[in-house]
Amino acid sequence: MKMVDVSVEFLGKTFKNPIVIASATPTHDAKRMKTAIDGGAAAVIAKSLFGNAGALGREFPRPRFKLYNWRDYPNYPKQVSKYFTLHSLEECSPFGYEDYVKDINEAKRLIGDKGYLICSISGSTIEEWEEMAELVSGSKADLCEVNVSCPFAGGMGIKMGADAVGMAPDVVRAVKKKLAMPFSVKLSPQTTDLAPLALACEQAGAPALTLAARLSGIMIDINTGKPDGWGSIGGYGGPYLIGYGLKWVSSIAPKVKIPIMSVMGVWDWEDIIRYIMVGATTVETCVAVMVRGVGVVNQWVNSMKKFMEKKGYDSIDDMKGIALKHIKLT
Repeated sequence: MKMVDVSVEFLGKTFKNPIVIASATPTHDAKRMKTAIDGGAAAVIAKSLFGNAGALGREFPRPRFKLYNWRDYPNYPKQVSKYFTLHSLEECSPFGYEDYVKDINEAKRLIGDKGYLICSISGSTIEEWEEMAELVSGSKADLCEVNVSCPFAGGMGIKMGADAVGMAPDVVRAVKKKLAMPFSVKLSPQTTDLAPLALACEQAGAPALTLAARLSGIMIDINTGKPDGWGSIGGYGGPYLIGYGLKWVSSIAPKVKIPIMSVMGVWDWEDIIRYIMVGATTVETCVAVMVRGVGVVNQWVNSMKKFMEKKGYDSIDDMKGIALKHIKLT
């Protein structure tokens, strides 16, 4: 039987499979990034480096996570539900400029040729974006994710993250002049219509798009009349948002000529296939790995191969975008 090919081409690199571990606690430092690659991922995205205006985030308060509706599913823990919410507050990389580059270089040394290392930057001014772009260009990172989407940054009193999504085309033009590596711009879905913004980023020179970052939210405890958990807005969502993510990728993929790295709501291997079928090239995952462990990635790859063999797909490209022509306008 002919072996199926799960590799993909993204920004001039051959990924062994389409799975990328998103920028979060599982990629907090060099050792964790190596662990993620050892678990089967093709690439990892380091925690975002914030500029000096957002240096408060580097103090790295204890990461805060709360799962809602996780244990409420019948037969838990033998069976777990997709319909839970992870509320989280992680902030940025704890490293300053020099230490960030050192950690990136150490991660690349540990990973070697087993996978790709993607650095991540998030600034508050064009000057800061340019400064960080020059900085990471001197690192051993293979690619860069330009993070104009962080759901945690808005409460810091500066214009960055999801609060600055409208700046994305200007950010693209600025970093394109300074970055010595290919990059993808990560956009927030917390805007009126993501499609025009994605097109504007392409026109500004973005080599790729990452669609789309987590939503932000909060929960209220009706018994105390106070916010639940640590009391602030943070990342909010779960696997039930897969349909929301698919909407954005399916609506933007036919309109752009640059590749898309999808992210949002990935819980199992079927979700990776779904994103590919609406036009994504690579697929980020975070919550599933945090809850289930990095070992789940190899399981996904094996399941994808079995599915492809059963359906007669020889490669990922055979599936890419096949659902788009069947999506109807309302």
